[in-house]
Amino acid sequence: MNAHPAGPRSASAPERADAASVDPRTARTDRKIVAGALRLLREGGPRRVTIEAVSARTGVAKTSIYRRYANSTQLLEAALEHTVTATAPLAPDATWEQALTAAVDILLRDMGLGVAITLLQEPHSATAQVLRATVVRPRLDALRKLLQRDKDRGLIRDTVDLDMVVDFILGAAYAHVARYGSLDENWTARVHRAVTDLITTRPGAD
Repeated sequence: MNAHPAGPRSASAPERADAASVDPRTARTDRKIVAGALRLLREGGPRRVTIEAVSARTGVAKTSIYRRYANSTQLLEAALEHTVTATAPLAPDATWEQALTAAVDILLRDMGLGVAITLLQEPHSATAQVLRATVVRPRLDALRKLLQRDKDRGLIRDTVDLDMVVDFILGAAYAHVARYGSLDENWTARVHRAVTDLITTRPGAD
């Protein structure tokens, strides 16, 4: 990620939103920058999201981007926050299968494999920290919360380690992509059935 030598820290999201509400041109430029960053992210992973690349893709001058974001990491963070904000929240009565679907959709189908590669190859980088805080943990925490709800209702055995269940599901998704190149449309339903058979309470089960 490239940093501008003397770039200021970017304004917070509310500050940028306030500025955008005053000047429609600023709002259009903000949207163009974020859209360009997200396209680069999906095409080539976080390493592609640089100030220079976004400028070239969108036609927005680098100086204009640097006025908003001090470096590429802040730009990526803003783009990811925009994605999360634009994603519809789970309904209060959502099932853990729906939470699983939402997590897989954003982590693998929307963000692309570049995100997974960065998380695995550069787990301690600033980019990986942004990805975990903004995208990965919120989605997987939502999944775990619904699994815990079912466990509290007696639908999942008391002995089940829910953190391991979440790790298993994410690992299974990456393994399937490694084997076949992508997740098929039925993968989420299939893994839900498989995990359900392993963790739910059944007559005579411990």
